[in-house]
Amino acid sequence: MKFFVFFVFAAVGLIAQPALANYPCPGGPGPGEQQIGVGGGSHGIAAVPLCVETGGGADSAGGGYAGYRCDGCNIFADPGPPSYDAMSIAINEQAARNAEVQKQMLEAEANLQKLEADPQYQRYKQGEWKIFQGKKDSAPGENCVAMWNKDGGAVSIVGPGKAYQGGMLIFWSADIPRPSNTQTVAVTLKQSKYQPQPVNALNFSVPSIPAGAIALTVPNIEAALNTMLDVEHFIVEMGGRAVADIDWTDGLAARAQLYQCVSNR
Repeated sequence: MKFFVFFVFAAVGLIAQPALANYPCPGGPGPGEQQIGVGGGSHGIAAVPLCVETGGGADSAGGGYAGYRCDGCNIFADPGPPSYDAMSIAINEQAARNAEVQKQMLEAEANLQKLEADPQYQRYKQGEWKIFQGKKDSAPGENCVAMWNKDGGAVSIVGPGKAYQGGMLIFWSADIPRPSNTQTVAVTLKQSKYQPQPVNALNFSVPSIPAGAIALTVPNIEAALNTMLDVEHFIVEMGGRAVADIDWTDGLAARAQLYQCVSNR
């Protein structure tokens, strides 16, 4: 009998056996599990029962593993122990979410690369000047506008028209209040080259424009043109907070075009 047992074990030893995964089962073996020993118990790690999946519940009949049978053993190699089902589901769900997030990130990156290559987007981010007459059927030299748009904000230098012979400097921003009627407000204007100036300005809104406006008036358009710098940074504060913060470049080129427009009067 001893020879037979030795022969069986020797034969099993000669056959490559797949490792049977075990796992901690602190509550002891559950349905479809079998405790095979304990793990830990040293180096500060508590002794915890170790289980393997048997592949069936308490009613499971017989069975075998890799051709080896023994009394009390009911071992199969099916993965996924029942006591870890909830954890497995949670991990799989998280993995699915991670995959979805990664997919969205890749799509966003591709869209961003496409956006970065769009000239219109670059103009939006870097800013651009537009020179035009602000009203249809304007007479030559009237209602000339140089508008700088950048990253959601804008500033306009507006020339004279029939009803107003002076010039205006208008700031547009979503942070500027949008009153239903034009109001006179106190603001502080900060510029690159000048000291902060407390001034009165007009605060208004235009229904078709999703931004409020603050306008500073100047005696004539020449006064506005003479103060234009090639590179400028404006901050407009109202009630102690900045409601417009915008900088421009290529101001001298825009000034020349605006001057050409207004000189046609």
